[in-house]
Parts: sequence; C-alpha cells; structure tokens
Amino acid sequence: MQVWAYVFITTRQPRKVVQAIRKIPGVVKADALFGAPDAIAIVEGEGIAAMDAVIDRIVEVPKVLGTDSKVARWIE
Repeated sequence: MQVWAYVFITTRQPRKVVQAIRKIPGVVKADALFGAPDAIAIVEGEGIAAMDAVIDRIVEVPKVLGTDSKVARWIE
C-alpha cells in the first residue's frame, strides 16, 4: 500500500538542504518556506517502513537540524 507523509524540516540553510533532499528517491516534492518550519518535503513509499527509510535519509542530510513528520491519508 502506497503511503506518504509531510516532513517539516528545520535548518539554517534551507536552499542547500532542499537541493539535497530533492535527490533522494521517494521524495515527491521539497520546497523552502518563509518562516517556521524552514522547509517541507512530501515523501512516499510502499508501506510505512519504506516511507520511514526515506525520512531517515532526510534526517542524515548535512545541516538538517530536525524534522517533524505527519503521515497523510487520502479521504474521499
């Protein structure tokens, strides 16, 4: 089952972080934001474990200070 999450990212270098995050497989979209949080990414995976692996790769990006993830659910 395909699952996705919004990942809110805290960093002091949003531009560099977003450029790096966009290269990670499983990242659908990543953008810098004005204000807090500093950046956001939409990630997906085939199941929770795969999605968590994408988030783990985001956390490992240099200059990422913290993340807050929210799993999303499609509602008809």
